Amino acid sequence: MLVRHVLYLVNVLVRAFERAIGWVVGVMDSLFLIRGRRMVLTLFFKIFEAVDRWLLVGKRYLEQVRTSLRYRMYFDAVTRPMRARYKELKKG
Repeated sequence: MLVRHVLYLVNVLVRAFERAIGWVVGVMDSLFLIRGRRMVLTLFFKIFEAVDRWLLVGKRYLEQVRTSLRYRMYFDAVTRPMRARYKELKKG
């Protein structure tokens, strides 16, 4: 399950970068000659803000995953000896 979420996040990031690169190429081909440098820079900043928002969402998600994995590992470390002891008691 975790692998599927990581692959989804990577896919989203790759798409965002591809879109950003496509926008940059399109802007460099058309707007730079027509409307000038200021318009191009404004568009670049909008693109980078969109990518930054997606990266922030990914960062928050990964922080939540890290927290839940910590709790799961702690829970497993605490309950593993008890499970082993109860299995021994059932057998004996």
